Parts: sequence; structure tokens; C-alpha cells
Amino acid sequence: MRDFFARQEDARRRTGRLIILFTFAVIGVALAVYLVAVVTWMLSLKHLAAGFSLWNPLLFLWTTGGTLLFVALGSFWKIQELSAGGSHVATILGGRPVPLDPQDPRERQLRNVVEEMSIASGIPVPNLYLLERERGINAFAAGYSLNDAAICVTNGALKLLNRDEMQGVVAHEIGHIINGDMRLNLNLAGWLNGILMVSQIGEMGLRGVRRTRGKGTAPIALVSIALYGIGYIGYFFGRLIKSAVSRQREYLGDASAAQFTRHPEGLAGALKKIGGLASGSRIDHPRADEMSHLFFSNALSESWLHALDTHPPLIERIRRLDAGFNGKFPEVTPLPAPPPLEAYLSPQSPKTVPEPVAALSGAAVAALLSRAGDPMQEHLDRARQIINELPEPLLSTIRDPFGACVAVYGLLIDGSPAIRARQEEILAEHGNQALVAEVRKLSPILNSLPPAVRLPLLELTLPSLRALSRDQFLVLKETVAKLSAADNRTSLFEFTLRYLLMRHLEPCFSPHTNRPAQIYGLRGVQQECSCVLSSVARVGNMDESLAQQAFDRGLIVLQEAKTVFTFLPPAECGVACLERSFTVLENTSPLIKRRLLGACLECLRHDGKVTVAELELFRAIADAIGCPLPPWLDISQKQTVVE
Repeated sequence: MRDFFARQEDARRRTGRLIILFTFAVIGVALAVYLVAVVTWMLSLKHLAAGFSLWNPLLFLWTTGGTLLFVALGSFWKIQELSAGGSHVATILGGRPVPLDPQDPRERQLRNVVEEMSIASGIPVPNLYLLERERGINAFAAGYSLNDAAICVTNGALKLLNRDEMQGVVAHEIGHIINGDMRLNLNLAGWLNGILMVSQIGEMGLRGVRRTRGKGTAPIALVSIALYGIGYIGYFFGRLIKSAVSRQREYLGDASAAQFTRHPEGLAGALKKIGGLASGSRIDHPRADEMSHLFFSNALSESWLHALDTHPPLIERIRRLDAGFNGKFPEVTPLPAPPPLEAYLSPQSPKTVPEPVAALSGAAVAALLSRAGDPMQEHLDRARQIINELPEPLLSTIRDPFGACVAVYGLLIDGSPAIRARQEEILAEHGNQALVAEVRKLSPILNSLPPAVRLPLLELTLPSLRALSRDQFLVLKETVAKLSAADNRTSLFEFTLRYLLMRHLEPCFSPHTNRPAQIYGLRGVQQECSCVLSSVARVGNMDESLAQQAFDRGLIVLQEAKTVFTFLPPAECGVACLERSFTVLENTSPLIKRRLLGACLECLRHDGKVTVAELELFRAIADAIGCPLPPWLDISQKQTVVE
């Protein structure tokens, strides 16, 4: 299987090909509407003039222009509706949020699985929803980016799947998130809606004819019927395109899940239960047809034409995971009585905190880059270990929005008594003495955390922080900025954590425009790459000459013809420059991101070792430009020199 960057680049190219195919479908619809207009005009004339031609430039301009306008408006409206984020899509389909600290053991198991797999993948923990009224076994992931993603499961999946099977389904959906399928799926729904607008115009015309029932309505009825038919023919071909793409993405999702969990039997078991359940994976919501390609399994009744199926045949999917499957599905009773609570609780391993690692192998860190967006079972085990290493009082605190804010503030508290005093004054201004007391209470726990746990902890606070009101979020944003600037200097890691926090939360509280990658060459981002690389080169290198050498080593990976990168002075690599650079670099192609991260890695390896803190900085930078990296696996080495 290709790596994350190649799959992301393939997703971008695939979107371009889809746009071309849908463009042909729209052009076909527009030409058909023009022919209807010409025929109607001919029938309205009592006598055809000599030299009459089917080609009428003015009529062509009005009919095709009007058709394209309606299709564009319909697509734009639907895409704007769905661009509100994965939570909005889940709500449209009747989902309710799963509590941050659920009391129901099944919901607790589901949240444990999603949190573990998110940390293992290096992505923000998605919002979690439950379709309570759906008895079939199904799930979907939706959103326009990693920052607004949501995972939604049906009640049937929650109550009928065991932990291994649920883990396989969640791994499949996280694979869709990482592979860039969510944006593609929502765009497909928008484009299809635009084509469907033509048939809706015809339907409105027919309704008007039925209401008036007067003379002279026959031509209007004929035109309306023609538009209705043309729109649905275009919609039919659009669905063929959508279904073909969806089937291939489902195969990739299954393969990603099997590789991630190293336990294909879990995913195969979920698919077998779908086959053995009377309701299968059917979704009864009225808008299921519109969103059918989002789901884990076929959300609709089986089509008479298999080319319209949004998912591959169930047996074929199972046999790719379990070659020995005999085609017989187990009998599954819908929503049986719940098993004992112990069966749903996340397995707990002893809470042992590993000794801090002084340095890591450069070759091993290079291998980490190759696992971007491609986590394994070992990463899932490490994520579970990280969560178990977190003290129970801290885990309980971050399940609440106020407690999550306290944890974020605590991560920014400085070790110097003088700076800490200034930071506590800031907290008192923006909150109250109770807030200061809570931060003081949590600070010893946060200070004892190893570096490798801080970034996952920030990711775990995100679901709670998304529950803040907009005003509370603005207070959080302002307070975090002031706490970071309290010592009149901001470290690269401190800034990156702050940037990540805002990057993952802003889409929930502020209107935003989602745009695909627009920068495909390094010449367009020379200044931004120079800023990031100059900042990384100074990490661990107090001497400017050593930092220059680290920068030059990074250029070995980044440099190409007709590009010029400059080692910028510290004054030109401030907070504003880094913030602008991360924002621009997030909109570059996956291949540029891979080269930049490779250059950053070479900078960090220049001094002969890479510490855990530097490794977490590397992961944070990767996240800031949209490349999720799983957690580091090897925690047993005390000191390893770069090979």
C-alpha cells in the first residue's frame, strides 16, 4: 500500500478527474435542455420558415447558461450546507453526541476505542455521534478536514458488535479521514444535488400545471416532463460515477483498517454480522439516499443495477479479509440483551510511567515519517498505554469543558516562579481565583508528565473544548495567547501547541472556507519553508553557526532547481511569520509537505541525536501542516546516537 503522501496526492488528482466527469455530465444535461427548448420553439411555430435551423445561438446561450447557473447554484448550496463540518452532517442524519464521560458502558467502550485509535493515528479526536433510531449495523465519518471530522455509529453497531469488531469499523472510518475521502464524499453529494436541480425545476412545473388545469398548459407540461426526465438521466449517470468511486474507496478503507489493527478478523466479523442481521446495514432516515456513499456498509436496499451500489458485495469484502469464508452468515438477533458490563470496559493495563528517553535513533525517527497516516497495531497499543499512563484525576478533569481549559492553561505554566506569578495574574483577570486554584492543583500532575504524553493530552481535550460557547472560546484563545507571551518569548514547541489548539478549534466557532490544495511547486512557498526550517534549525543549537549547518543539511532534501531558501535571522522567524507559514503550507500538495518534513527531520538529526521533546515538536509541526503522525513506539532506549 502506498504511503500517506502518495494517497493524499492521489485523492487530489482523483477529485480533478471527478470534476471532469461531472462536467461532461452537466454539459450533456445542458445540451439536452437546449434541444427541448428548440423542439418546443418549433412546435410553437405554425409554419417553419425557410432555412430553419436547429442551431440558434441566442436560444443556446439562454438555455445552457440558465441550466449551468441552476446546477452551479444547487451544487454550491449543498456543499455550503455540508461544509459546516462532520457534526452538522451527523445531526442532519439524526445523530446525538456521545457524552464526553458516558455512563453507558457501551458508549464508554466506543469513546475509548475512538480516542485510542485517534492518538495512534496522530489525528485530533473526532466528535462522536450515535444514530439511536437505526437498528442496522453501520457507521460513517464526515467532515471537510481533520479539524471538523466526526464519527457516527448506529445503535445496532453499538449494541451488536464486540470490541474487536467495533475497533475494525472505527479503524475503517479513521482510514477514510486520513486518506482524504471525507471532502471527496461531501463534494460528490453537492455535485449530484446540482444536477438534480434540473429535474426539480421540471417537478415544480408539473405541480403548477396540476394546480391550474387550464387551457394552454400542455406545452408547459411537456417541457416540465422533459426537464424532469433529463435531470434524472443526468442524476443517474452522476450516481454511476459516485458509486464507482465509493466502491474503490471502501476497498481501500478495509485494507487500511486491516493493516492498522493487524486483526482483520474483527472487521470481517462486523461484516459477517451485517450479513446475518435481518436489517443488515440499512439506514431508515429519509436522507439516507443522499448520504449513502458516506457509510461503512450499504445504507440502502440492494439495487437492481449493481453499478449503482455504493459499496462492493458483502461476500467479496469479507473474502478479502478472510479467504476461508464459506459464504454462510451467522444468525444475529436484533439488539439482544446487553452482556455483562465487564465485556464492554476497555482493557486496563498497569499504569506504569516509562523512564524519560534522552535521545532516539535518527534512522528510527525517519521510519516514523514513513508511517504518516498509516498507523499499525503497535501504535494503537502505544495509544492505549499513553491513556493508561495519564492519572485518573487528570482524565476526569479533561472530560469537562472547564477542566479541559484548566489542563490547557496548566500546560503553558512556566517553571520560573516570577513568570508563573505573572501567568496567574493573567488567569485571575480572565477567570477568577477558583480558576487559579484549579490550575495550581493540576500543575504538579502536568509537570510530572513525560514529553511524549503532552501532545496526546492536548488532543484528548479537544472534544470537551468544542463544547464551549463562542464567547468562552474567545476567552480561551485570548488567555492562551497571553500565557504564552508572559515570558516575552515563545518557544517553537510552545507556539506550535498553541497554533494546533486554535487550528483544531477555530472551525467549530468561526465561519471558514475550505479550499483544496492550490500550491503545487516549492517556488511558491520558499519564504514559508525558510521560516519553518530556520526555526527548526535553532532547536538544540544555541550557536548560530551550528544552526546554519543544520539548516544547510535540511536543504539537501528540500532544494531543487530555481528555488532559493534563506537562513532567516531570529527576528524574522517570529510568531507572526510562523503562523502565516503554517497556514500557507497547509494548502500545499502532499508531496511538498513530505519534502519539508524530511528537511525538518534532517535539521533535528544534525547534532547526532533526536530527543523525545524534539520528536514531539516534529509531530506537532507535521500536524500543523495537515500530516498526522502516529506516536513514537520505541520507549525503551535511554540514549541512541543517529546512525
